[in-house]
Amino acid sequence: MRVPQPDTFPKGQTRVERKEATRRELIEATIEAIAEGGLADLTLARITERAAVSRGLVNFHFDSKEQLLVATLEFLTEEYRAAWRKAIDRAGPDPAAQLTAVVNNDFHPAICNRKKVAVWFAFRGESKARPTYLEVCTRADNEFERTVHGLVAELARDGGAEIDPRLVAAGMQSMVEGLWIDCLMYPQTFKREEAMATVFQYLACALPRYFGNRA
Repeated sequence: MRVPQPDTFPKGQTRVERKEATRRELIEATIEAIAEGGLADLTLARITERAAVSRGLVNFHFDSKEQLLVATLEFLTEEYRAAWRKAIDRAGPDPAAQLTAVVNNDFHPAICNRKKVAVWFAFRGESKARPTYLEVCTRADNEFERTVHGLVAELARDGGAEIDPRLVAAGMQSMVEGLWIDCLMYPQTFKREEAMATVFQYLACALPRYFGNRA
């Protein structure tokens, strides 16, 4: 991956667009570097080498490596947020269809792939020691959890299911993240369709009226 130099940007781009394009390229290079070697030994040299740019260019856009890392985490969380919200919007007003769309999105190749999962868990692993990481992750998690909890609660109420929606929603997300770990650690045997079927089997037990036909 090579970051375009100022004289190689597409004609017609404004200065702001060029700046944003460079920031995006640097963030993508950071994602690649973390996926390859983790966070512990990450250096700016590794990032600039992968992006094929000078350290001065990185320093022009980010005051420090830590600022670049926070921007990378914010980029990933916003990318995920935009994806699941778009999936829900496309599903229409039916909460069962919306919850189905959330599960399908969680295992879409753009979300569930070894690179993204490796970087996501690398940041989560550091969040206990890095309050800024924890803040970004918690903010994203809270919105997602509220949304899934709300969908499960609506289905439970309408379907007469005697469940605790909060626990079912939390269990679903824990299952998804566990299957993401399988994607990361066992790529030879991980099957996307089987992973989705596992989550839908769980939902069928909790909400048989809406997901029993998928089991």
